[in-house]
Amino acid sequence: MLCGIEIHQRIAGRKLFCGCYPSDGKGQCATFTRKLHAVLSELGELDSAVRLEAVRERSFKYGAPNRSSCLVEADEEPPREVSPDALSAALVFCQFLNSKPVDEMHIMRKNVIDGSNTSGFQRTALLGTGGAIETPSGKVRILAVCIEEESAGIVEGSEREAEYDLSRLGVPLVEIATAPDIKSGKQAQEAALAIGTLLRKTGLVQRGIGSIRQDLNVSVPEGARVEIKGVQALELIEKTVELEAARQVALAALSAEIQTLTGGKPAEQVFFDLTEIFSETKSQLVSKQLKTGAKLLGMKLPKLAGILGKEILPGRRFGTELSDYAKSTGLRGIIHSDESMEKYGFSEDEISESSAAMSIGKTDAFVMVVGDEKRARAALSEVASRASYKGVPGETRRANPDGTSSYMRPLPGKARLYPETDLTPVQITKEMIRTASLMVKKIGEAHEEKEELLSSLNSDLSSQLSSARGLISHNPSFPSSSSSPTPELAAFAEAVKQGVDPKLAASAITNTLQSLKREGADTKQLDEPRLLSALLLCKNSKITKAAIANVLKEMCNDSGATAEGAAKKLGIEKITGSALEKLLKEEKLELSGLMAKYRLQVDAQEAQEIIKNR
Repeated sequence: MLCGIEIHQRIAGRKLFCGCYPSDGKGQCATFTRKLHAVLSELGELDSAVRLEAVRERSFKYGAPNRSSCLVEADEEPPREVSPDALSAALVFCQFLNSKPVDEMHIMRKNVIDGSNTSGFQRTALLGTGGAIETPSGKVRILAVCIEEESAGIVEGSEREAEYDLSRLGVPLVEIATAPDIKSGKQAQEAALAIGTLLRKTGLVQRGIGSIRQDLNVSVPEGARVEIKGVQALELIEKTVELEAARQVALAALSAEIQTLTGGKPAEQVFFDLTEIFSETKSQLVSKQLKTGAKLLGMKLPKLAGILGKEILPGRRFGTELSDYAKSTGLRGIIHSDESMEKYGFSEDEISESSAAMSIGKTDAFVMVVGDEKRARAALSEVASRASYKGVPGETRRANPDGTSSYMRPLPGKARLYPETDLTPVQITKEMIRTASLMVKKIGEAHEEKEELLSSLNSDLSSQLSSARGLISHNPSFPSSSSSPTPELAAFAEAVKQGVDPKLAASAITNTLQSLKREGADTKQLDEPRLLSALLLCKNSKITKAAIANVLKEMCNDSGATAEGAAKKLGIEKITGSALEKLLKEEKLELSGLMAKYRLQVDAQEAQEIIKNR
C-alpha cells in the first residue's frame, strides 16, 4: 500500500485577501443567491469534477455576516494583496519542514463550482517544495507547501440548492502535502500528528474543531489513487487508511468477477421510462416524487444478478458504491434488484411488469432511479460506467465518521487550474526568509521556556495544559509572554509565579474547566485575572481545593461575581485554624463523618493533624 497525506491548517489572523477577521458568523447578515457555471482551464480543457457538478445545476444562497465578510467574499470586489502575516507564517512553516521557498509565488485559480466559493474558484499558490518529517515508523518526505483560501461553510444542501456561510471564506490555509512514503495507516496517523504538532508549536495557527483537517491519498497495487477528503479526527486516520486499502482489494476482485461474467462487455446505457408502471404505486418514496413531475427510469445490468448485493466492507455493498455515484448527480440514490423490494412498498405486479419492460432474465440485475429526467439519466449513466469499470477507479471520496468513505466526484487534475488575473506574483525576498528564520529562533526559545514552565507536571497534565484553548477569554491587560501563547497558559504561569501549586493550577484549568463546560457552564465568562483570583483564594487558605469547582461555576454563571463573593454566597468559605479546632470539639465526629458534612469547607489533612495532636 502507498499513502500520502495533505494537511490543511487555518492560519491565525485576518483573511488572506481582505482585511476581515473570521468570526462565529453571528450578528447582522446580508444574503444573496448565485448560480455558478463551468469554465475551461488554461489549456482549454474542462475538468471532469467540474463537469459532474455542472450537471446538478444547483443555485446557492450565501449568508454574509457584516463582522467577518466584505465585498471580496461576495466576489463584488477584486481581492487585495496577500496577507503579509499569513505569508510570513507560511514561510515559518517552510523553515520548520526544511522546505525550500520558491523565488516567486504565483497565485492560481482552481475551479470549484459546488458553491463553496462565490467566485467559482479557490485561490491557491505553491510556496515551498521539498523537506521531510520524522515519524516513529520512518521518514516521510514533503512534496509541497501551499498557501490558499478556506472555503465557505455549508449550512445545508439539497438536490437543487445549497446554503453557505461566508464567515470563514478566505481564511488563510497552509496545505502541506507529503510524498507517498507512508506504508500503513499507523504511519499516516503518526505523520499527521507530527505535522499538526509542529504547526501548533509555532503559535501561528487557529485551534479548535474544524481548524485542521486531513486528506488521505491511498492506493494498492491492484487499485488506484483515491483521495479521501475531510478526515477531522486524528484517531480515525489509521482506520480510514486501512479500510480504504481493504475496499480497493475487494473492488479489484469484484471487478475481475464482473469482467468474467460479462465477457468484458460494458453495460449498454439504455434507459427505460417506467413512470407509467408505477403511477399508482403505494411506495411513498416514489409516489411523492412522481406527483412533482419526476420520472422513474430503469436500466438493465446483464449477467450481474447477485453482484450488487456483495459486501465489500462491513455494512457496505457494491450497490452502496453505485448508489453513491447516483447521489453525485443530485439524486437520493438507487433502487436495485439485489435488495428487498418490500421495504420500498412495491407490489409484485409492479416489479414483474417493470422487469418484463427491461427484459430482465434470471442472471440479470436492474437499477432504478427517480428524479427529474435529466438528473435521472445522468445518474444511470454514472451507475452504468461504474458497474462496467475495469479495476478500481481513481476518485475523490468523502470521509465518513465510521472510517469508511463515500464517492464525491472524479479526481480533479490540471484541467481545473488557470492563473489568477487579479493579483500579481509575489516576490519571496531574502529579507522575508531572514525574518522567518528569526521567528523560528524565537519560537524555539519560547518553546524551551514553556517546557521549563510545565516541567513540574506529569506528562498527561502537561499535554492537557499545552493543548488547552478556548476555555477562558483573554484580557488584553493581563501580562503574558511568548511562552504563554494562550490565556490558559498565561493564567497558569502567573499562578505558579505567585505561589499556587502547579498541579492544582493545571488541574483546575484543564479538568475542572472542561467538566464545567460539559455541564453547560459558560467558561468564557472567566478571563486570566478572574481565574487567577480563584486559584489565589485557595492558595491563601480562603477556600479548599474541593471548593474551587463550585466557586468557578458560580463565577461562570454570574459575570460580576468575584471569587470571594462567590465563596461567601455559596457558604463554602474555608474553616481553618482555631475555628476548625472549635468545630471538631463541638461536632465530636470522626474524620470521615466530618468530611462527609464539611467536605467543601475543611481540609482533611489539617483536620487529621488536629485530631492526632489532641
